[in-house]
Amino acid sequence: MSKLPMIVVLLVLAIVSTPLRGFAETSELWGKDGEKWSPASRLPDYSYAGYHCGEKPIPDVPAATDATKFGAAPNDDADDAPAIQKAIDATNSGAVTLPAGRFVLMSELVIEKPNVVLRGAGRRKTILFAPKSLETLQGEKVTDGTKSSYSFSGGFVTLRGADKGAKLADVTAAAKKGDQVLIVDQRRAADVKVGAWVRLSMNNADGLGRLLHGGLEPGPLTVTSRKNYVTWVARVTAVDGTRVTIDRPLRCDVRTEWEPQLFTYAPTVQEVGVESLTFDFPGVPKRPHLQEEGFNAIFINGVANAWVRDVEVIDADNGLNVNNSRFCTFTNLSFTAPKRAKAQAAAAVTRPVARHTGHHAMWVRGTQDCLFSDFRLETEYDHDLTVEGLCTGTVFMRGKGVALNFDHHRNIPWDNLFTDLDAGNARRLWQSSGMKERGPHSGIGETFWNVRWTQGGPPPAPPFPRANAVGMKGMAQQMDASGDVWVEPIDSIEPENLYEAQLRKRLGSK
Repeated sequence: MSKLPMIVVLLVLAIVSTPLRGFAETSELWGKDGEKWSPASRLPDYSYAGYHCGEKPIPDVPAATDATKFGAAPNDDADDAPAIQKAIDATNSGAVTLPAGRFVLMSELVIEKPNVVLRGAGRRKTILFAPKSLETLQGEKVTDGTKSSYSFSGGFVTLRGADKGAKLADVTAAAKKGDQVLIVDQRRAADVKVGAWVRLSMNNADGLGRLLHGGLEPGPLTVTSRKNYVTWVARVTAVDGTRVTIDRPLRCDVRTEWEPQLFTYAPTVQEVGVESLTFDFPGVPKRPHLQEEGFNAIFINGVANAWVRDVEVIDADNGLNVNNSRFCTFTNLSFTAPKRAKAQAAAAVTRPVARHTGHHAMWVRGTQDCLFSDFRLETEYDHDLTVEGLCTGTVFMRGKGVALNFDHHRNIPWDNLFTDLDAGNARRLWQSSGMKERGPHSGIGETFWNVRWTQGGPPPAPPFPRANAVGMKGMAQQMDASGDVWVEPIDSIEPENLYEAQLRKRLGSK
């Protein structure tokens, strides 16, 4: 046989063995363009995640203040935190800028007002170096008797706000998941205005706890520590007498015995961000789990419509810790630990050391509709991607890791999405933590769509109530609509990214 025919044969075989998007399959939960989906189905609507619900791009905020004018000086090994904080405090609106170079932080930088952005000249160009831990700088702090508080909170850059909303009205009639109309108390209906943002609150009733857990019981600590199992924000689009129409489908049923109420949503801090810089820590070996000393990069609490983009985190305990915040986007992020991994490997010769290089990489608690995209984990944290504590609508997409861990940390995280991800080694994909007294690891509605791996797979079906696993090849098929877990092990799924498909469907020509 001549060489030419053999080359032709090899090319044909390569083409036949390569998955083509033209031969992609669709899910019975969605279809090609959402034609098989409804807001009341088991597949949640994730399209409202991100900055301004995905309806606006993150802005390029004009520069307002040069931190070097306040005394911040790169590459001199002096503490730059006081000067940078003065620049932040002097800025009412705009970006506080840092040029290329290494800036030393010996205390936290805090943004607790709207419309202020901390901006460097680019990752690996502007470096915020913290040579000492928060515990060393601020003193030892303990929670739950034995655990380090720095394992859970604090960051060398902190964005902090609060919700100052007040009660509007009681909801006086039941509604179903997927509905967009709420009936409110006639005496207060006039107080609900078109265009306003409102927060729906429902209490910690047993029935609601079981609903959100797919029939399982909440944990005793969840019952005692969480007054409201639902606290969810939407925009009012119409008011007709006592009928209030909102701009998005309800995530779950509403029942009067759960004391549903509407509040105004009034976040004190919006339009804030951190961008274009690197956080660097000294790389000393990590302390044991829950004894971390606070080499923490970014801590966000109580803000809305905020962002972190083009940021690198090196040798951290906690990378990005987000609490009680809504409609935020975190994009173009990387997490590495070259110095810490080397130090731990050397220390392991003579004594036991931590297995992983950090505590949490990306962590959400009590949040709504936050988006994480285009991230890379080049090391393993104890918990890589963590959903916890009533967070809902979180989306993790277009990310890649060494051995990604989808940590479900109890206290009813529900309706969160993991899509278009390369998990690397799938050996610890579902490994989850959290105190048993806080109930099952997860609530309902967790969806895993087009998650790929190169080793350690296929993993078993996700061990979470009413979860969906679509486009995860090799899994055992489970497609009983009344069943607990839905699995469609499609090798080549269309669409590849569920969030982007749902956003396109919702916004249409917009």
